[in-house]
Amino acid sequence: MIKSKIHHNWYLWFFFLVMCEFGIAFGLVKAVIKKIDNIHENSGSLIPIIILIIIILSLLLVIKDFKYIIIDKQKNSLKYYSILRPLGSTLKLDDFDNKIKTSETSVRGEYEVIYLVKKGYTVFKISGLFYDNFKEIDSSIKLKRIYNYKFNLKLYLQLLFTGKIRIKEE
Repeated sequence: MIKSKIHHNWYLWFFFLVMCEFGIAFGLVKAVIKKIDNIHENSGSLIPIIILIIIILSLLLVIKDFKYIIIDKQKNSLKYYSILRPLGSTLKLDDFDNKIKTSETSVRGEYEVIYLVKKGYTVFKISGLFYDNFKEIDSSIKLKRIYNYKFNLKLYLQLLFTGKIRIKEE
């Protein structure tokens, strides 16, 4: 059984992120209420509200990829826990066709990412940004790796924001 080992600095970062989310959400609610109160005076602008919404959405992009993973080699399954699935969810690795491995860039630098592919679409992301044992996780997922596939900036952004693209082998 392989369990993900989350980088120690991510625990502190995660705590800070949750506190920021509460602060930003509180600020957003306060700004919306103030804007509604001042709507008849036609003062102020929507720019602070738009900035707060963009910050919240960008933080949610990171939070959705933060998972605790357990891979059971005997059952050939992957169980994960995340903010979106606090009680966990189990995936049978036999249900997936392939995997692709690519790299992404963040303020911390470049890191590797694994996407599990099912019926030609990416459906599950494992980000190397969070794990000390990413190579061990990768090697324990016994799926055929696709090396040559069509990829461009549009598909990269779609993959980054939605997590789902169609993989076409070249």
